[in-house]
Amino acid sequence: MSLQLISIEQKAFPTKLDGNNIYLERHSQAIANDMFNTIEANRERLRQFLPWVDNTKELDNSRAWINLALAEWDSLAMFDYGIYLKDTKKYVGNIGVHNINWEVQKCELGYWLSSEAEGRGIMSEAVRIIEAYCFNAKFHRVEIRCSSNNIRSAEVAKRCGYVFEGELREDAREMGKYRNTKIFGKLSQEFFKK
Repeated sequence: MSLQLISIEQKAFPTKLDGNNIYLERHSQAIANDMFNTIEANRERLRQFLPWVDNTKELDNSRAWINLALAEWDSLAMFDYGIYLKDTKKYVGNIGVHNINWEVQKCELGYWLSSEAEGRGIMSEAVRIIEAYCFNAKFHRVEIRCSSNNIRSAEVAKRCGYVFEGELREDAREMGKYRNTKIFGKLSQEFFKK
């Protein structure tokens, strides 16, 4: 017996998604300075796992990234959000829906958070907000991939109920060396079963 794929409508995600303690908002040039300063303040920690950090050397790099993110949003290729604390409206990181395959109905979540916002459940809440939208929009599968050395990111995936599916050996470079990538996944039936 084979499953028939139901086509999902290719459409942009909402520009703002609300949670209990945070909200996610589509990037705009108005946050370029906050984004760059947050990356700069967390540079050494972030660059361990995110190769793009070394290419973010000045404010114009953050402006260029925002322009790229907006273009990708408009072409339905990626939906990247800033993470903001609801009580202070402070920008504390990013979460995005990447590597979207509309035909297979799957996508990947990528995220990072400032150190001052860690340990408060903020990233777990951000993942839950995004995955709820994805699955309600008829995505079948959501993945989280992270460096095998990124224990905090893997813990977020586990806390959010993602299943560890395996590890790709030496499939990326990290700090000039090959590294493994852990893959976590969640299927729509697992999301709606909760």
